[in-house]
Amino acid sequence: MIRLPSRARIYWLPLVAIGLFIILLFFSLLRLSEVEKDMRSNVDENMLWVITQAQLASHRLQEAAHRHAMGHTDAQPEQHLDVLFSRLALMDQGPQRRYIQALGFEPLLDNTLEQLAQIDRLMTQFLLGELTSDDMYRNIQPLLATLNRMANAIMMEEWEVTGERLDDYRDSLMQVIYSAVGILVTGLLLALLLLWALNKRRQAQEALTQHLDHLEDLVSARTQDLEDQRRRLADSINTAPDGFAAFDATGQLQLINARLAQLLPETQCIFSPGTPLHDVVTKLCQTCVSTSAVLPLHQASAQCDIELAGGEWRQLTLRRTQAGGHVMRLADITPYKKTAIALENALERERGISDFYRSFAAMVSHQFRTSLAVIDSGLQRMMRRHSGYSAEERADRYQRLRDTVAHMTELVDASLLTAQLDAGQVSSHQQPHDMIKLVRKACLLHQEVPGNTRLLINVVIPPELKTLQISCDKALTEHIIDNLLTNARKYSRQGSPITVELSHDAHWAYCRISNQGDVIPDVEQLHLFERFYRGANSAGQQGLGLGLNIARTLAQLQHGELVLLSSTPEATTFQLILPQAPQAGQHATQTQAGGKEST
Repeated sequence: MIRLPSRARIYWLPLVAIGLFIILLFFSLLRLSEVEKDMRSNVDENMLWVITQAQLASHRLQEAAHRHAMGHTDAQPEQHLDVLFSRLALMDQGPQRRYIQALGFEPLLDNTLEQLAQIDRLMTQFLLGELTSDDMYRNIQPLLATLNRMANAIMMEEWEVTGERLDDYRDSLMQVIYSAVGILVTGLLLALLLLWALNKRRQAQEALTQHLDHLEDLVSARTQDLEDQRRRLADSINTAPDGFAAFDATGQLQLINARLAQLLPETQCIFSPGTPLHDVVTKLCQTCVSTSAVLPLHQASAQCDIELAGGEWRQLTLRRTQAGGHVMRLADITPYKKTAIALENALERERGISDFYRSFAAMVSHQFRTSLAVIDSGLQRMMRRHSGYSAEERADRYQRLRDTVAHMTELVDASLLTAQLDAGQVSSHQQPHDMIKLVRKACLLHQEVPGNTRLLINVVIPPELKTLQISCDKALTEHIIDNLLTNARKYSRQGSPITVELSHDAHWAYCRISNQGDVIPDVEQLHLFERFYRGANSAGQQGLGLGLNIARTLAQLQHGELVLLSSTPEATTFQLILPQAPQAGQHATQTQAGGKEST
């Protein structure tokens, strides 16, 4: 046998009474709804009225035919024939015909319609005097008999249906009455249960009041003991050299010492009485400049270093007490932290310098030796066969040597810049600059490269742009654009133009540089920005594979990005993304229609 809990035994009787009340009420409403629906529905679709009107119209037709035969000019039998036609047509449509079909009089109805059609054909002869009234009477009489038979059957059916309906109404009414009695009984039961529950509640409130009085006495005595202990603890904490804050088991702040206010700014806002421990830690982290680690509150002991404004550091220690509370200790570690940071920075600089020398030595061994060999070989030939060369040949060889020296200079500059980036010695001093001017200046410089007669650079600017202010370091941005234009010039097909397109949105400015050359395979696109990586199409081209890596690093230093937008047979496009300057919220209209010019 399953035994219900004490609380379930208390509630089962009210629940049963409420359930029975709902069931009876729903059943009563359902039966009343069925009765109301049945009263509104007209099952026979007014068939008794329709058959009576048809029967009356047939008698009037017979009477009109007799009066017409007697010489009455106002008899108008053809009009009564039309009325009879309309009555029988109504019976032959929709629910009336289905009702007659259910009674089994469908053949009689069809026969009646045929008789009426025959009478209609004879009516013309009757009106012309070609047919006597007796002949007309004999043709109308079978129609009257058929309609009388159908009317009697429909009337009998109506009586039976009405009787059954009254019986159903009587049964439904009795069921509703029984349900109402049941609802009344369950309502009385619920009222008695409510009175019993109110009495029990009053008794429970009296017992609870007595218990609360006793608890208040105990709490008052215990509170006094705790207050004495807290006062003694506060006196001990105030004499400590470090800052202290105590939290109870619920995480609420209880007390702090005077030293804490000296070690932290805005102490009153952070350590207000009753502030939860989580809020204190959150406000403390928001006030400071940085923290060495996240302070987990669920651990028994946690520690982190906090940096304050002005370069001061504090060590925050949080320990859980045996009673479930927490004690927070704050110590001044500014001298030790500054010494540690200085040592760490010196170590990082030393590591960067060491990496720089390693990288520089590696690049010299891989790249510079080839260039020096070219220079040495060219100089030796000039020394041996100086008189055998014409002035044009000597100028051509001098230019090759100069190009090799210029290439070595570029390698040295790229190597130094890479090493400086690795050592963290390159910083971005961002100011508002016009990207349109920077792009045009870079394009003009590339257009004026000595010996460059085939380069065509198209600058595409939206019509509404007159200026595009960006927040950037001018020198770093010019270096990025110069690198992208140099790559586009190197890998463009002979005679194909380079396209530079500028655009912007609400926060960013975009510079897309496209050239028509070989498609960069998908495998190479994954490594395109890696240091020292050179694709298959770079064979025969001078370079270290550092340009794109440096350009992306410089873009990221300015809070921007450099990406390969696409590489198709039509064009290879790189996109430089830089933030717009804060004051560049409105853009003037561009004076040039179409926004496209050829440099």
